[in-house]
Amino acid sequence: MLHPLIYAALALIIASPAAAVTKVAVVPFDFHDAQQDGEMFPQHDPNDLQRLKLIADELRSLMEKDERYQVVDLSGKAQEIEAASPFYKCDGCEVPIAKEAGADVVVTGYVDKLSNALIQLQLVERNVATGELTKTMSASINGNTDELWLHGLKYLWRNRFSAEAQAK
Repeated sequence: MLHPLIYAALALIIASPAAAVTKVAVVPFDFHDAQQDGEMFPQHDPNDLQRLKLIADELRSLMEKDERYQVVDLSGKAQEIEAASPFYKCDGCEVPIAKEAGADVVVTGYVDKLSNALIQLQLVERNVATGELTKTMSASINGNTDELWLHGLKYLWRNRFSAEAQAK
């Protein structure tokens, strides 16, 4: 004979609706370095480009750890992603790519480096079914190190992105 607490736990599990998991596509982040404006052949700092990848990977990692999200694999979409980017200029051209990958939402990121002391990080989420913007947020990063870029991303995740998801 089962203990009454086990019956109660089973009843809660059966009665609780399964939490809906949002399938999310995170495309590579875009980058603009104002210090390179006007240059015939812009030479982006390789450290900045590595940081760009670092924060996009960190966002994917945070989402994978959060049971509300399932990150979809975009590795087979590299050519489409390359052809469509930069995403901050195309007004939703990332949506068909994410839709083909089976995502519910797509997240893009944009880093605008005004100087080594002032960097803006923006995250944008779109509904794949409608193309509609569902989240936009930005953070200022005051310095140009891996730790500061990650701090800006984690701030947005903790205080805006994840907080908005919990409020729903």
